[in-house]
Amino acid sequence: WRRPRTHSLADAQPSAPQGQHTRVVPARCGRRPEQSRNMADEVLGYKMADGMSAAIKSFQLRGSSGDAMVIRIVHSSDELQIEESCKGLSSIEDLAEKIEDAIEPRYLLFIHKQSHTDGRVSYPIAFVVFMPPNVPASLKMMYTRLVPALVEKFRVAKQFSLSDPEDLTTEWLEEKLAGR
Repeated sequence: WRRPRTHSLADAQPSAPQGQHTRVVPARCGRRPEQSRNMADEVLGYKMADGMSAAIKSFQLRGSSGDAMVIRIVHSSDELQIEESCKGLSSIEDLAEKIEDAIEPRYLLFIHKQSHTDGRVSYPIAFVVFMPPNVPASLKMMYTRLVPALVEKFRVAKQFSLSDPEDLTTEWLEEKLAGR
């Protein structure tokens, strides 16, 4: 076991302007910085498509009621992709129409305006895993295996499962968000 090297101001880079000191910090664990940055764009071995992390962050921070994303796994490249991004849908039923012909599972993110009995209004992001009934077991495992990691990645409190798009209604979503 070797003690890690400590850095002091004597290790400052010579190009630093007089009066300012910078520390040289080596990459952790022998990993190059670009490798560790790319790890943030992976979920259990599945790459996130270019720009997907930024799009999801923008969705979380700037999205408004009725905004939605439909996400799928591209099996040939082991990649997560945003299949469709929608702004200002009038209701979650509009999102249900977009997935009613899907024959493969999808991940759905939807910002829902929720009015509380005490007058407060919140905008939770609902994470719905859509799993059509006749999907092969291998696809079911592939999609469900990622759910805990995606809940963390998308920073959502709850996830819901859905097998029939006709069940995706405002009442269904509000019951799920209320914990009923």
